[in-house]
Amino acid sequence: MQGSSNIPHLRIVVWFSIIAILGYAVFSVWTFIVLKDASMVGDVIGTWKSFGVLAFGFWLGSSSGGKALTGQPQEVKVTNDTQEPLPVKETTNNARN
Repeated sequence: MQGSSNIPHLRIVVWFSIIAILGYAVFSVWTFIVLKDASMVGDVIGTWKSFGVLAFGFWLGSSSGGKALTGQPQEVKVTNDTQEPLPVKETTNNARN
């Protein structure tokens, strides 16, 4: 894992992530079984839903994000030159106007 990855300290990041998720899972079980407080149960469920959305977003970004790259920068076509600047309307944030 050390030589083939571009992410520094990948093992540390993975282990801390696993420990954090397992720790929150233990807290969740304690909240559901022992505490049984409605607001805490709702917070725990909301946090697990956020974890799910985060995981899906990470998967989506990591699996499709790099596929859009062509390796070449996109060409930009300048439609106006410096002799004909774009018309700009000046506005102010002054409430008295």
